[in-house]
Parts: sequence; structure tokens; C-alpha cells
Amino acid sequence: MAVLALIGAGAVQGSTGFGFNMLAAPILAVIDPVFVPGPMLVMAGLVCVGGMIREWKSVDFQGLGFSLGGRGLAAILAVFCLGFLDEATFSLIFGGMVLLAVALSLAGWKVTATPRNLFIAGSSSGFMGTLTSIGAPPMALVYQNAQGPVMRSTLNAFFVVGAAISLIALSLSGNMSLDDLWLALLLTPCALFGFLFSHWGRVLVDKGRVRMVVLVVSTASAIILIARQFV
Repeated sequence: MAVLALIGAGAVQGSTGFGFNMLAAPILAVIDPVFVPGPMLVMAGLVCVGGMIREWKSVDFQGLGFSLGGRGLAAILAVFCLGFLDEATFSLIFGGMVLLAVALSLAGWKVTATPRNLFIAGSSSGFMGTLTSIGAPPMALVYQNAQGPVMRSTLNAFFVVGAAISLIALSLSGNMSLDDLWLALLLTPCALFGFLFSHWGRVLVDKGRVRMVVLVVSTASAIILIARQFV
């Protein structure tokens, strides 16, 4: 089950630039909580390296800078929160916020990739990702109107650097060990195998289906965040 989840997550990540942890983290967390958050962040980061390199020329570097600034600050804050705040509460709050953002988008509200919005999205993603391993929706919603290659490459670059920031923060706080690293490296080939099959997904996204894919995956991510607190 874990292998199939990682293969599917790798394919989705390669197709859209996000979604790896959304698909794999809940399943692996049920199998064994040790998979979250450290090992999941390592595996996701390595898969994102492949996506970033594949479409490097399409990266929105200016937007990346603003979003990473927010991600770094939020990751540090999230680590401090790990010791005394309830993860379930944050999952419910952020899941609800993502569903609200999706509803507003469907109602015609357009999120543009301004410096302010990118910083807020990066902060939200960093906070959610460090606490729950699922932090893609805020960034994906900001780039929902971008071209497929721009969205994929920028999100992959964001998650590569963002995962590294979160992992450093987790390591310094004692929440990431060498055993977590070895576990991640052992399973990463499964995720990379799925990544190799992402060509067909990229074709769908590049045919103008970016917004639809973002809204569907973001909604699923929010529902999973909320539902797994009651399982």
C-alpha cells in the first residue's frame, strides 16, 4: 500500500508541481506515524528536484523569492509550535481556510501572484507543511491561473528549498533523526518511479486545465487534512 501510494504521488507531483504529500502522507501516517513529517518532507523534496530540473527555464524566480521569504519565517514559527500546540487544531483551521479559498475562487475571486499574496501563500505553506507535511494548497491557489510549466517548475523549486528549510528546522529542534533520513531514502525510488510516468498528466495540465486541477487537488487536500483528524 505504501509503495503504491508513493508511485501515485510521484506521478501527480510530476504532472502538477504539487500533491505529493497530499496523496502519500495520510496513507503512510496511518501505516506508521514515523513517516510524518520528516521522511515525507525528504521524499517530496527529492521528487521536486526532478521536476525543478526538468522545467528549470520556466521558474518564476521573482515570485519564488517572495514566497520563500514567508516559508522560512513560518517554518521557524511552526517548529516552536510543535511542542505545545495541537496539530489537529491547525489541520482543521487550515483545511477550512483552503476550502474557503476554493469556494471564493469558484465564485469568481481571482488570486494574483503579487508580492504580498506570494509572501502570505509561502508563509501559510511553510507553516502547514512543517506541522502536517501537507502545505501545497496555498501556493497552488496563487498560481492557479499560470501556465502549466510555470506553475510546475516554480512550485517544485519552492518545495525543494522549502523542504530543506523545514528539515533543518526539524533537525535543530530534535524532531528529525538519521533513522528518519534512511527510511526516506529507502522509499524514495518508489516515488521517483511514479515521477517517470507523469508525462500524460503534464499534457492534461498544459491543455489549459491548470485551474481545474488546482481546485480539485486543493479541495481533496483540505478534506484529507480535516478528515484524518477524525479517523
